[in-house]
Amino acid sequence: MNAGDLASLAPELILAGGGVLILLADAFLPAARRAFTGLALAATALAVWACFALVPAGASFGGLVEATPVTRALSGVVLLALAISLLASQGYLRREKILTGEYHALLLWCATGLLLMLRATELLTIFLALELLSLCLYPLAAFHRRINIGTEAAIKYFLMGAFVSAFVLYGVALVYGATGSTRFAAIGEHFQAHGTPVAATLGILLLVAGFGFKMSVVPFHAWAPDTYQGAPSPFVAFLSVAPKAASAMVLYRVLEAATAATGALAAARWSRAVALLAIASMVTGNLLALAQRDIKRMLAYSGIAHMGYLLLALVVVDRRSLGPVVVYLLAYALMNAGAFAVVAMLYARPGEQHLISDLSGWGYRFPLLGACLTISMLSLAGIPPTLGFFGKYLVFLNAVADGWTGLAVVGVLASLVGVFYYLRVVYVLYMRPEQRQPDGLLVDGWGRLAVVLAALGTLALGIWPARLLEWLLQGPLQP
Repeated sequence: MNAGDLASLAPELILAGGGVLILLADAFLPAARRAFTGLALAATALAVWACFALVPAGASFGGLVEATPVTRALSGVVLLALAISLLASQGYLRREKILTGEYHALLLWCATGLLLMLRATELLTIFLALELLSLCLYPLAAFHRRINIGTEAAIKYFLMGAFVSAFVLYGVALVYGATGSTRFAAIGEHFQAHGTPVAATLGILLLVAGFGFKMSVVPFHAWAPDTYQGAPSPFVAFLSVAPKAASAMVLYRVLEAATAATGALAAARWSRAVALLAIASMVTGNLLALAQRDIKRMLAYSGIAHMGYLLLALVVVDRRSLGPVVVYLLAYALMNAGAFAVVAMLYARPGEQHLISDLSGWGYRFPLLGACLTISMLSLAGIPPTLGFFGKYLVFLNAVADGWTGLAVVGVLASLVGVFYYLRVVYVLYMRPEQRQPDGLLVDGWGRLAVVLAALGTLALGIWPARLLEWLLQGPLQP
């Protein structure tokens, strides 16, 4: 290990160190707890700076970790979701009287695992990063210990997550046993020279299942609605976005190794498998979201549908797929995290349902929050000029360019179904008479900043996407 290796891990070291510092401050300076959000945001900002200015391009640690334009961009998506979640957390934690340093430290350590997972080029490193992530996500899901639904959500997430960890590790063992390596490059070369053994195929299927669980694609989605409903809403702003970004990158690496050199027939089989996952996620997610009356459960099922849209870009795995994936994940981070940040402020009874009807008429009572939630809903629906529309346009265009026009049509039709339940929220905000008075809400400046940041980012990048297109041509899409 040399200075270059240490510099390559600067973002992870900053986040991990920030979490340790906050825990120490919580132990020795408990009166400074209101400053923990600022400390965590400072660590996040330093990690962003290190990611783009300090980490050298190329591989480090003997090729186990890499830094590319794609990994930097997705690291930015993860850290953006972390910042929005931290901003939305301050008022929620104060309102619920659970403001402690463990929350901020665990969030920072979650982001540490995600950044390492994004950049790892070897399966065991990915598994270690996954475990670091998971061991922090489980207590955060149950952080509101006084409500039974939070404990139930965490238990469900933990039990299913434990099975998934076993699947991933067993998949790693099978791939290693079949190829003699856990590095994606060596695995692809082995498949090119010797074909794909049955054990390796089974191992790759287990890996796809494991990271499909983190992305909450059908049929690995059952945990998402219950966990989203019971977990603290600001944490769900992070949970619903950041793990999916890292898992999408790992899934890309796995599919690239499986299809890069196994022949056209085998590549077509993997493409059909991913297409089936995409169709199942788009159709199931939208139809189930249509029937929801709880806004957090609706967003959970809509997230399943959105991961189906994302998979359209991974049906044929090549470098051209990366641009649409990155843009779609950036759009999803802004619009989904922004929506959950609004939910965190407008619902003061975390142990009960978050009924959409409770928002009736509140678009006028809370004009800023109502406008930001409306922008998030329009972006999730894929209505121009939001970034959500641009992201969907890119993934559908990529599917058509790859020869999967029918799959793109299914995506468009599924998206039209989604328009109904997103616009229903907007209708309730502005066109229904108010049904209840605000009670126990805490709409603080940190939370307002979170939702304004998400809404402005969604609109600005949707109206002026030229910078994004320029980056795509100079980064992920560059030959």
